[in-house]
Amino acid sequence: MKRLFTIIIGLALTACGGGDSGGGTSSAPTPTVQSPEPERMQDLIVPDGFSYDPIVQGTLNVNISSFSSQRAHLNVYKEYKQNSAGGFNANYTSRIASAALKDGKTNINYTLSDSQGDLLVEVWFYDGTEPLQAIISPEEKDWIL
Repeated sequence: MKRLFTIIIGLALTACGGGDSGGGTSSAPTPTVQSPEPERMQDLIVPDGFSYDPIVQGTLNVNISSFSSQRAHLNVYKEYKQNSAGGFNANYTSRIASAALKDGKTNINYTLSDSQGDLLVEVWFYDGTEPLQAIISPEEKDWIL
């Protein structure tokens, strides 16, 4: 009985070809799509003055002498988060520049990627008062209070 059942199932599966039972027309052939020829490196045109270097140089002139001329230190950070008090918490490992202020003034140069967003600038005073903080764009050259 088992053998008969196995043979019948085998024949049923073999006889089932998967085609449709209708005798209609065949489907239309799919059109071939011509793909464009890929561009070669020699075909690319680069404008004069274009730089492939993603690194840019920045400069920041800081003058807080009208606010304070006491001893202070400036730090610039790439990464920061706004805290619940409205200030900012710097990611100290992302510092890109640091300099002492003399009479409330300093000039710093830094390097960063051309895709960098805004920067956090902090001025820390040696007397322990809260730091001055500002968010600047990498294109800004001056921070004056």
